[in-house]
Amino acid sequence: MRVIHARVLALSTALSFLAAGACLAETPEASLTAEDFAKLDTFESVVLKKADKAFASREYRSAAAAYDSFLQQFPRSGATPYALLRKGRCLQLDNKRFDAIKVYNEVMDYFPNVVAYAGAALYHVGDCHRLNGDILEAIKAWAEMARDVDYRKHVLAADAINQLADNFAKQEQWKEAAAYYLQVGVDFRLSNRPAAAYAIEQLVRCHVRAQPDEPMLRAAYDKFRTFEAEPRAGDDRDYWRRVMEAVDRYSNFAEADKDNRDRYYKYWARAMEGKHPDWDDFQITLARYELAYEGDATKWMERLDKQFAQYQKEGNYDRVVKWIGAYASRRPKVDEYYARLAFDKMSNAQILSLIRVLYGQNIDAAMARNAIGKLKGEQMTDNDREDLARWIWQRDEEGLRMVCGSMKDADRGNMLLVRFFRETRQPDKGLKLVDALTKVSSYAKEAYWSKGQFLQWKKQWQVAISAYRLCDDPPRTIFCIAECLLSDGHLDQAIENLREIENFFKNEAPEAGLRIAYAYRVTGDQKQYIASLRGVMKKYPKSRQSNQAHQELESLGIKIGGGVDAE
Repeated sequence: MRVIHARVLALSTALSFLAAGACLAETPEASLTAEDFAKLDTFESVVLKKADKAFASREYRSAAAAYDSFLQQFPRSGATPYALLRKGRCLQLDNKRFDAIKVYNEVMDYFPNVVAYAGAALYHVGDCHRLNGDILEAIKAWAEMARDVDYRKHVLAADAINQLADNFAKQEQWKEAAAYYLQVGVDFRLSNRPAAAYAIEQLVRCHVRAQPDEPMLRAAYDKFRTFEAEPRAGDDRDYWRRVMEAVDRYSNFAEADKDNRDRYYKYWARAMEGKHPDWDDFQITLARYELAYEGDATKWMERLDKQFAQYQKEGNYDRVVKWIGAYASRRPKVDEYYARLAFDKMSNAQILSLIRVLYGQNIDAAMARNAIGKLKGEQMTDNDREDLARWIWQRDEEGLRMVCGSMKDADRGNMLLVRFFRETRQPDKGLKLVDALTKVSSYAKEAYWSKGQFLQWKKQWQVAISAYRLCDDPPRTIFCIAECLLSDGHLDQAIENLREIENFFKNEAPEAGLRIAYAYRVTGDQKQYIASLRGVMKKYPKSRQSNQAHQELESLGIKIGGGVDAE
């Protein structure tokens, strides 16, 4: 092997690097191509197929013997480097890593130009060293792979080089780390997308947060052809959009780390200065970065107001809404810009955007409700209203009621509210609406189900059972009826309902059987509880519930075996 860069060998604190290998996806195995396999004679192919079959079955000792037999019988075969590599893999996977390294070295010594196998051998040498705890030797092997003009393009090289880069990053040697990440991102952009995506993101982190360097970041963006999953032509706005996202993503500084935080925002504000004067999002973000390190709110507001005034045109309410969002933390400025709105001249799309800003940034629910009231109802369908209602769902119940109440189909609006009260577990509010909905054919079944849920939560067991029966949606309703009966002290009737599910609903039978066991546990009948758990194991051996029953019995210290039905 070539002499490795001295800095690599100096990484004496690299033991933390052991964890890096565990994060990788499963290592792809080198395989013999169909074309190469076709070149083998009948005897060679029979022996090799036997070895490959054992390897695929993870019978590594048998496979190693079979590959060794192939090598002895056919020393001049074209498949020799493949068989030798596979023999090394068998030894490595059987935890005989020092022996495996010797075999991998044979592959590299005798077949250095058969890159598919020699490159894989070099990667696995590094991996064996890593697993043995000899991190410096692992780095040495992978650095050799990274530099070699042929090996560096091997499919396994991407992970090897990423691990090298990770280790440099751990040592805060950002220049070296970035160089390796760049190599992977460029060389494996299409051939190993997961490794390339990882490298690209780590390089962005290096140049954005670890050691901010906008020119190097831009150069990488151009080489990668954007930072996206698919390479493409990207313009300057696309580049800066991704940079701003990354600056925000990596802006998590500790409260005590104010100096570094200020330097960080100052660097990126200076990098953005003088660019894209007419791009509002860019200028709003720039002003925010300047506020972050200057701490001068007056200057920040002056910058935003100047940007607004310089490019505002009459009737551009989209920009007004944008500035309301930008000023979310400054209520007087929110009020100032809100006053600029003319709802009668705004489109529904603009009003909806305002509603999302007011709710989404927690500015003012009452202001958002006022905007809801300004929507032009004749331009909305009930589907539009439901989309808005579901967006408001967990933000403001009063606003949700307004939207549901505005539906042309009043029953649909009420059913949506019932679903909300069911999801948020508010039975008293839900019960005020369900009875009327039970008389609407399209909602009757769901209304009875909801009524049953509400009454069950209120521990009105018998009335809940009546509602579930009227819903008539087995086995779901039968399960709920059984729960109510058990809660009301009617064990036998509860079990009778669960038996009905076992007998007539095949897919739900294991769950019914397990719930029978739990019913006995609730009533303190230990003997029947244990018998029922064994019954689940016997009747539904391949089910998730059988595994659960097994765990329950083990936790009780009960000997497993000889399942007995709980009849």
